[in-house]
Amino acid sequence: MTGVRFKDWETFLRYVGSQEKMKHKEEWRKATELWDMDDLEPGEWKGMEKILSPSNYEELAMRLGTVEVRSFRLPFESDGMIFYAAGKEEGDGGYFCMGYGFVNESDIEDKNNRFRPMPEESNREKDYYYIGTERDYWETYPVLQTYLPEKILEYLASQVAILDSNYGADRHVQGGMGGFCAVIPKLDEAAKKAYRQILEKHYIQESMYEYLDTVTVSGTEWVEALYLTNNDYGIILIYRKGVEA
Repeated sequence: MTGVRFKDWETFLRYVGSQEKMKHKEEWRKATELWDMDDLEPGEWKGMEKILSPSNYEELAMRLGTVEVRSFRLPFESDGMIFYAAGKEEGDGGYFCMGYGFVNESDIEDKNNRFRPMPEESNREKDYYYIGTERDYWETYPVLQTYLPEKILEYLASQVAILDSNYGADRHVQGGMGGFCAVIPKLDEAAKKAYRQILEKHYIQESMYEYLDTVTVSGTEWVEALYLTNNDYGIILIYRKGVEA
């Protein structure tokens, strides 16, 4: 079962809130402190057998050994529903999650019970990503956090939050107002080809940027370049220095 590393537990809950389209976001944020933790040994997973898929249950129970499970009663949505996450806390405050789910505490076979494993890496890899909304950000977070340092992730999140605030979170990203961020996470031949494709597709002249900033994180240079295609539409390119060579 694939896991995804999040900056911390609260960031993970924000990811879940976006994926599940949770309402009452303020109540969901308050739930960051309302959780219990159990360390389940392999023999203690019997109660999860009806919640997890057979393959997920077998891997968690037989291969992973002790698994940390955090859970809490949802403060909204429906009575009696428990949210739970299987993962582990890491030494620097990070949270590594293998999956999460919902179960009705009074009926383990309730039709609303479900488990969502973290997406497989092979199913989320691309040469570049168009990210125009916070929803796009969280959908691509599992793969972007593998390549982008936290400082660049924070910058990306801030830009799409501004776009959502000014132009609406439900806009047509590649045809409406505002614009989007184009992220090229790797530095290889495919990334260099992607860089050229983005410029050509959007009729961007490489040297005609509104601003260009270079940020060095752990010895790697990242470029943030804004191009305006009209007064109300901009494209922010985010890539590793060298992609443009």
